[in-house]
Amino acid sequence: MAISTEVLASQNPWWEDPVGIEKDEKIREAFSRKHRTEYEFEKGNFLIIGPRQVGKTTFMKLLIHKLIKDKINSKNILFFSCEALREKDDIISLIQLFDRFSQGQKYIFLDEITFVKDWDVAIKFILDNLAKDKFIYISGSSIATFKGERFPGRDIVIREFLPLKFREFCFLFGSDNLKENLRKIELADFNSERIFESCLKTLPFFKEIQILFERYLECGGFLLPAFQLIEEGEIMDKTFEVYKNWILGDLSKLERSERIFSSVTQGVIKSYGTRFSLSSIAREMEIGSHVTVRKYLELMENLFLIRSYFNTRLDKKMLLFRKERKVYFSDPFLFRVFNWYVFGSKRISDERLPSLIEGVVGEHLKRKFGQKVFYFSNRKEVDFIVENLGIEIKIGKVGGRDFPKIEIRNKVLLSKDSMEDFGIGRVKVVPISSFLLIV
Repeated sequence: MAISTEVLASQNPWWEDPVGIEKDEKIREAFSRKHRTEYEFEKGNFLIIGPRQVGKTTFMKLLIHKLIKDKINSKNILFFSCEALREKDDIISLIQLFDRFSQGQKYIFLDEITFVKDWDVAIKFILDNLAKDKFIYISGSSIATFKGERFPGRDIVIREFLPLKFREFCFLFGSDNLKENLRKIELADFNSERIFESCLKTLPFFKEIQILFERYLECGGFLLPAFQLIEEGEIMDKTFEVYKNWILGDLSKLERSERIFSSVTQGVIKSYGTRFSLSSIAREMEIGSHVTVRKYLELMENLFLIRSYFNTRLDKKMLLFRKERKVYFSDPFLFRVFNWYVFGSKRISDERLPSLIEGVVGEHLKRKFGQKVFYFSNRKEVDFIVENLGIEIKIGKVGGRDFPKIEIRNKVLLSKDSMEDFGIGRVKVVPISSFLLIV
């Protein structure tokens, strides 16, 4: 595929005039916001992986803006959206063409590369043969197209770029006083005593924290709905369309069935916050096989839409992958988008709120502990288990006896707004919002 020089020039207006970066749509939007997202920039080779609409392109454009402000030769900076490219040779040809008219240290930004056929093969070739005098930044929205190992032995760092955690949300939209004090609150050891002491430090600012948490449950950590809710007062209807179209567009590129995807999504939402088997979803939603359900759930995970949690045996510290699982969306706004997509409602009912919050807690634990997060069910059930810590969530009135009796050292009960210490070695009750700030 021949790359149009007109398209190439239009995506890099700073080649003609360095101030061209100031007219970029993403830059203008970022600088127009009352609240500014702040990123740390590093020089090197990076693969930035995360869902669409999370801000990866804006991150790249802000880095280009910084480079130009730092007097880097703007003609040595290449940005290219790879959506229109078809195969690996197109990527390689693009870099070779750029090499022919630029000299010196180069900065290359390849956006949304992961749906180009054999893209990872092209990147390996570039790193092995064309990487001299270059820093390469690559973004993608799916790990479904990875083949084999991820660039073994090559000079590239893989970073996840995910929606804001609640703590990050507070640093973006909270008061200066809250931000200043949050910087002083850290969690060194993940045990119930330390958790309680850290959460105790949030009490002077709990009113503001709780207001921010309620907003976070509505807009999640995606910047577009967050900015709309906080700065404009509501999330626009077309924003739901944007996120739905991203998902359906990626499904089409991966040649997956929207009908099956919709059915699996319905099954997930109907079972939200409860255990289910692949066979039960297949049976209830009239999907041909539990294998099909598994493949679509894996696809949704690869697109950063959901997280799966498996049961464990406390005595052997093992996951029971063949047993029932729980599935939560990776961000509360995604829950709203999917609920609207399959059931037509953007509103989350009061009955749904506890399971929505469970998903938020689970996602925060996954970000910190990865695959070490699971749930426990064996006559008694605990929402989340992390090493020697059990976490149970209860929205209503709580007490020390609300935590199931299981053999685990540290027990934390997450409540709406209660905080209580039942003594050494016993249950600690802390607010959900305070807990999320220290994870």
